[in-house]
Amino acid sequence: MKHHRLFIAALLALGLIAAVPAGAAAPVCQIVIGSCHRVPLSSADGTGIIDRITIEAFRRIGLSACIEQLPCERSLLNADAGLTDGDILRIPKVLTERYPNLVGVPEVLYALPMTAFTTRPDLHVKDFADLARLRVGFILGWKILEDRVQAADTLRVRGPEELFPLLPDGQADVVIYEGVTGLHLAKEMKLQGIRALEPPLVVTPQYLVLHRRHEKLLPPLAEAIRAIKADGSYAAAFRQAGQHPPASR
Repeated sequence: MKHHRLFIAALLALGLIAAVPAGAAAPVCQIVIGSCHRVPLSSADGTGIIDRITIEAFRRIGLSACIEQLPCERSLLNADAGLTDGDILRIPKVLTERYPNLVGVPEVLYALPMTAFTTRPDLHVKDFADLARLRVGFILGWKILEDRVQAADTLRVRGPEELFPLLPDGQADVVIYEGVTGLHLAKEMKLQGIRALEPPLVVTPQYLVLHRRHEKLLPPLAEAIRAIKADGSYAAAFRQAGQHPPASR
């Protein structure tokens, strides 16, 4: 299956086969996009908010896409090696040095609020400087945090299921994760007393990144994402998941 996907992707990149015409039966998973995010943004069955927007963008340019959930670092490594076709919710300029085969679709997919969570009622965190005296946990592979977090102790874990228990277990004072998803996860994991600290530490525009063999797809995908925003489909995806649509960017 993996070799078949790579073969199809290589032919597309070389222009040896065309995108599937509108109305034609499309092969399953012509494009496989990695994700390390969680509900409501992303899910293992590809029905998360950003999953649906990404899949729809590919559909509008005649390609069928699937989402493959992986740990954050592994998802990047696979995309850079060409084992998958790309990754969602990444910052291309942050990835360039370590992942030279990844290129960004030039349209914001989602503005991600990186939020501090804690169980301590006395704790107030306004910016990254406030983390200097704290024990801070975050996900391995989230490059913007790797570059900016300077803490008394830093704990890097593979996924959110390992991240949030650091708080009630007393191993971390703060963990950093996407705001909406973090609250959803804490509730789902039945972890008590976890609260999000406002405002977010940083809100970062995030993009769909592709392996450079798909470079020709960047302009049409950017146009498709813009059209999804313009025709109301983008906001509808958030509302259908019970979330307030973010401000347009």
